[in-house]
Amino acid sequence: MVQRQQSVIDQALLDATTAAVTRWGLNGLTLDRVAEEAGMSRATIYRRGVTREQLIEALTAEAAGTYNRAMLPALSAPGTARERLELALQALCAAADDHLYLLAGMFLAHGEVFHQPGPDALVVDVFAEPFERLLRDGAADGTLRDLSPAITASALFNLVAWGYIHLRAAHEWNRDTAAQTILDLVLHGVVS
Repeated sequence: MVQRQQSVIDQALLDATTAAVTRWGLNGLTLDRVAEEAGMSRATIYRRGVTREQLIEALTAEAAGTYNRAMLPALSAPGTARERLELALQALCAAADDHLYLLAGMFLAHGEVFHQPGPDALVVDVFAEPFERLLRDGAADGTLRDLSPAITASALFNLVAWGYIHLRAAHEWNRDTAAQTILDLVLHGVVS
């Protein structure tokens, strides 16, 4: 009888995976590179029964948890939907900053983690849903335009998250400048 080995992913292995994604991007992530970043032999990582996909899934779950915790105050705060949307967009930037180089590495992988497959696919629901809710609330209370919530939420998430990540990681803008500039453009536009 062959017994399947339980995989062991601890925080040190997640940190090593983050370092490997930061250094080589998600497309360049291999178990050998994770082992190198963790300071262990390849044989050790293979004995743990860990796969590349499990590591990516664990990192994604960690980033999603940070994101979900960041969104809660904006979703439950008093005020208009427009005010809460601004809070949510600020929280998105802060959550992105917590995982900046990991997300930048994932961005270069052409959305391997964050998109559903198919020509009509939008952002994975867990990321777009808070913005859909705020957009619906804003259309109802008159503080936001009545737009397609699903499409607009996907556009908002991508515009703010990836724009912020790019300005922080590639251009090395500071947190406040990147967030304020993007949020001002998203919320107010450039047309007078």
